[in-house]
Order: sequence, then C-alpha cells, then structure tokens
Amino acid sequence: MRARRRPQFHPLKVARVERLTDDAVAVTFDIPAELEEDYRFAPGQALTLRRVEGERDERRSYSICAPAGAAPRVGVREVPGGFFSSYLVHEVRPGDEIEVLPPSGNFTADLSVPGDHVFVVAGSGITPALSLAATVLRDGTSTVTVFYGNRRTNTVMFVDELADLKDRYGPRLQLVHVLSREPRDAEITNGRLDGERLRTLVAAL
Repeated sequence: MRARRRPQFHPLKVARVERLTDDAVAVTFDIPAELEEDYRFAPGQALTLRRVEGERDERRSYSICAPAGAAPRVGVREVPGGFFSSYLVHEVRPGDEIEVLPPSGNFTADLSVPGDHVFVVAGSGITPALSLAATVLRDGTSTVTVFYGNRRTNTVMFVDELADLKDRYGPRLQLVHVLSREPRDAEITNGRLDGERLRTLVAAL
C-alpha cells in the first residue's frame, strides 16, 4: 500500500443529499478512483470541508456517519445563521462540488477484536457513533448499546437507519431513545440524558 500524500483539499462531487430532519441532512461524496486511498477512513473519523465566498474562507469538520468501506458521508445539523451548515442543509445538491480534506481524527476504536461497545450521544453526536456501530456489528459477535438523547421525535437524526440496524442485528444492538421535550410511555426515557438518568438506564439493562 502506498503512503498517503500530505493532506490537501480536493474538490469532491456530491453524490447524494438525504433529508434527515427539517434542519439536518446527510451528504455523501463521490470519490474518484485516483483518490480512493486518500479518502479511505476509519470509523469515527471526520472530514473537513471548505467554503469560499468572496473574501470569506471557512472550514468546518463533520463526523463521518458511514460504515467502513462505504462512500464517505457526513451528517450536518444546521446552526441558525451558520454560514457553512445552512449552506449544506438548504443549498447543496447532488452534482455540486465541495472542497474536502482527507479523513482525520482519533475518535476511533480497535475493531479487530470483538467487544461490547456503549455510546452515550445527543443530537448530531450520533454521527461518529453510527459509523462505529454499523461497522462493528458486521463482525457477527460484538454488541452495541446506544443511549441517544434528543428533544423530540422529529429532531432525531438517522432514526430510520438506526431502526434498520436494530432489525438487522436484533439483540446485539440495544437502542435507547431519550426525549427531553416530548412525553414518552416509559418515564425513564422522558427527560434529559444526564448522569442520574443514565445510571438508572444502565441498571435497567
């Protein structure tokens, strides 16, 4: 395997834009053959995107939310008034080009040995956890537990994809949704995902 070149921005074509919620999307990039090695990622890593408009030059890092071996995809939630996030959520379309650095970051795990993985996430924090979970579950042995906090049902990113993983892997994936601003049947999953609630949930499992 050849050594990676020094990281540099490359214009990548947007292959797909998926609407996740009113204020969030997933953006998938098409990687040309000559750059495949540069953009090979470890689950949990992120992509840094660049946008230049006039004299304004801004960069933002977004966690990859695809499993290992898939095309790189990032999940983006709009920050009200955000120069970059608003552009990605409302303006970007398939076929557009965005400057992107190769993957980086150390929020990864040793997936070479089966294990029990637990994620405690809220909001858009699900993105790296989704990449890790979808990858590790493929080994046929490991287990994953995800405690996922959100405000309301309609703000949950990747809700269908998480449900699909649950259907596919059954008891090896435990998925616990906790909503802070929407009543739920089980009182323990209604409120903020704080330390006390997390301890109670862990004890219940």
